[in-house]
Amino acid sequence: MGKRGNPPPEAPAHEEGTGHEEGTGASRAAPSDRQTAASDVAPVVVTRLGGEQRIFPVGTPIRVGRDPSAELVSANPLVSRCHGVIASDEHGATYTDQSRRGTFINGKRLRNPLRITHSVILHLGDPATGEEVGITPPLSSTQIARNRRRKTISGRMLAGVVIAVTVAAAALSTGLLLSNHPQPRQSASPSANSLTAAALRRAEAATVRLLIGSRTSYSGWGSGTLISSDGLILTNAHVAEPEAPGAAVAAGLPANQLGPNPPFLTVELTAGQSSAAVARFRARPVAVDGYLDLAVIRIYATSGGQPVTPASLHLPYLTLGNVGSLQLDQALTVLDFPGVSGSSSITVTSGVISTFVPDPLGHVTDPRFELETTARLAHGNSGGAAIDNSGRLIGVPSLAVPGEGSDVSWRLRSVAEAKPLIAAARDGTPYRSTLLVQPTDSEQSGPAGVGTTSAQACAGSPVVTAAAPSVMFGVRYSGFPPGLDIAMVIRLPDGTALAGPLGGLPQSTAKASSGCFSYGLIASQLGLASVPNGTYQVQLLAGPDLAPISAPTNVSVASGTEPPPSHTPKAS
Repeated sequence: MGKRGNPPPEAPAHEEGTGHEEGTGASRAAPSDRQTAASDVAPVVVTRLGGEQRIFPVGTPIRVGRDPSAELVSANPLVSRCHGVIASDEHGATYTDQSRRGTFINGKRLRNPLRITHSVILHLGDPATGEEVGITPPLSSTQIARNRRRKTISGRMLAGVVIAVTVAAAALSTGLLLSNHPQPRQSASPSANSLTAAALRRAEAATVRLLIGSRTSYSGWGSGTLISSDGLILTNAHVAEPEAPGAAVAAGLPANQLGPNPPFLTVELTAGQSSAAVARFRARPVAVDGYLDLAVIRIYATSGGQPVTPASLHLPYLTLGNVGSLQLDQALTVLDFPGVSGSSSITVTSGVISTFVPDPLGHVTDPRFELETTARLAHGNSGGAAIDNSGRLIGVPSLAVPGEGSDVSWRLRSVAEAKPLIAAARDGTPYRSTLLVQPTDSEQSGPAGVGTTSAQACAGSPVVTAAAPSVMFGVRYSGFPPGLDIAMVIRLPDGTALAGPLGGLPQSTAKASSGCFSYGLIASQLGLASVPNGTYQVQLLAGPDLAPISAPTNVSVASGTEPPPSHTPKAS
C-alpha cells in the first residue's frame, strides 16, 4: 500500500455532530530548454513522454497515466491509471500528483502541487526507474532562461551564506547538503546470531517472482513467498487483486481507480543465486484483504495452464516468525525481485528494524502494524520475504517508499496481520475481513457547501465570496453506521482532484450516524496566495470501496461579482 510521509501544514478535516456525537534512468526524454519561436508568440505547454513530444494550448488540463483516455498515456506498470494532471496559465504550469506510487523530481517525491516555471523532468512511480515526463511551461524562452538564472543565483547565495558561518556550522551544513543526494545504505553489521548460509538458501528457494498475467504477456510483476509445500504463496493484495475490498480505503482512492484484477499470476521460481527465475506455475487468490494489502494465492496449474495436484508439489517454504518478540536494531534480510536491479535473478539486501509503525488510519490496533527497516526496497519488492536470522518470515515489503530525497523510510507489513488469511486459505474457507465497517444501503448525504468556516460549509452554502487564504468544503450525511470510512472528492476549477494529508483523498470515519464531514483547502497547498476563484465539484464517498453516496455538487469560490452556481447535481 502507499505510504504517507509527513505532509506540509494544512487545515485538518473535521466532523461536526448534529445532535449526535459525531522505465530507466537516462535523461533521454528531456524537453527542450526553450520553446519554439512560435511558442513565444502563442505560449503553449510542451510535453515529452516515451520519446513523443506533444503541444497543448494554455489552460488545457493534461492528464497523465495508463488510462487510455488520458492526454499523455503510458504503458509503464509503475504508472498509475490516473497518475497526475498538468494545469497551466499564462504564468506557468502546475503538476499535481494523484497516484499512490508517487511522482519524483531530482530523486525527491512531490508532496504538494509543483509549480513549473522552467523545463523539468519528472519520474512517475519510482525516482530512478519510473517513466520520464518532460514538461516545458507556456513561457517564452527569455522568461524560462530568466527563471533558471534566478534559481541558480538563489543557490549560489545560499552557498555564500554557508561559507560565511563558523567552522562547526559549516561542517553541519555540509552534512545537510550531502544528505540531499541519495547514498547507498550500509548493511547492518552481522550479529553473533547471523543468518546461516543454509537458511539463506532455503529462503531464496521459497521466494518467487509473480508475473501479472502470462509469461509472454504480463503488465508488471511483484514478489511472493511460498508458505506451504502444496503451493500457498503470501504476497501483496495490490499484486494479486488490486480491486480487493478495503484497498480503496488504504489507497485513499475510489475502487474503480485501482486497476483491474488479473485473471491469474505466473509463478517463477529461482534456480540459483545467479540464475534467472523460471516460469513454473499459475496461481490465483484464495484469501485477500485489500486494506491490509495482503493476499494468499494458491498454485493451481503449470505455467502453460495444465492443472496440477497441490499435494504433489512438495515445494520449499518458510514458516512464520514471532513479530511480537522482535526488537529494535534486530537484523533482518529481504529477498525479492526488484525491477531497479535490472536482473531476473533474486536480490538480497540486509538491514535492521529501525522502528515499529502503527496503522495511520487506526483500523488495526496492533502497534507493530508495519516494521520500518534500513534494508533497501524498490518496486518489484512488493510481496517478497523479510526474514529474521532464524530464516523465519516476519514481514512483507510494501509498495511505496515515503520521504523525500535521501530521507527515505522502507516499510514491511507485519506477517502477524496475515495469519487470519493464511488460516482461511489452509482450511479452504472464505475469508471475510472485519476491519472495516460495511455500508447498510441507508446512507444519504446532502448537497455540498463551501464557506470560510466549517459551520458555513456544513450549512450547504453554495458560494463563498470573500477571497481568502483558505476555504472549507463540507457535506452533511445521515444513516451512516458509526465507523464507516468516508472520503471527499474536491475537484478544483481546473479539474484536478485535491489530495488530503495522507496522500489520497481527504478521509475520515463517521463518529455517529449523522454529521458533517468538512475539509479545509489552504491556498499555499497550490502555491498560491489565495484560493482560486471558480467552480469546484464536491462529492462524498463511503464504505470499503469508497463508493459515491450521491451525485457531485457544484459550489463556487468567487470575488463577489460572480453569481452563485446552479445547485443542480450532475450525474456521476
